Order: sequence, then C-alpha cells, then structure tokens
Amino acid sequence: METEQLLARWKVLLSEPGNAAASMDVLQERRDILHRLNELGTRSIDGVSIFTAMDSTSALMRTINSAGMV
Repeated sequence: METEQLLARWKVLLSEPGNAAASMDVLQERRDILHRLNELGTRSIDGVSIFTAMDSTSALMRTINSAGMV
C-alpha cells in the first residue's frame, strides 16, 4: 500500500512546475520518495532504475544550487 502511494505521489511530482525554490522542495521530496521506495524493495519506476532516478534528481539539485537560484 505504501509503495503504491509513493509511486502515485512520484508521478504527481514529475509534473510540478515552479520557481527554483519550489523546484528544490519538489526535488527533495522526490529524493525522499526514492529512498523510501528503495527501502521497500522497489528497484525501478516505469522501467527506470531507482538509482538512476536518484542520480538524476541529485544532479538537478546540484545544478540549481550551483546556479545560485535558491
């Protein structure tokens, strides 16, 4: 049940628009969801590895931080 709820929230977050600060909040929540899904044994989302999604999310967070957009 928790896994299904996390996956549903993940899909909502993928379409969230917003400014840099809002984007950081969304990315942080996405990263938290990915960590929890990993703990629950989920290995991929829509055919994408959890670890690939984590790397991509972290890279986006670093880009926003290094651009000084927050």
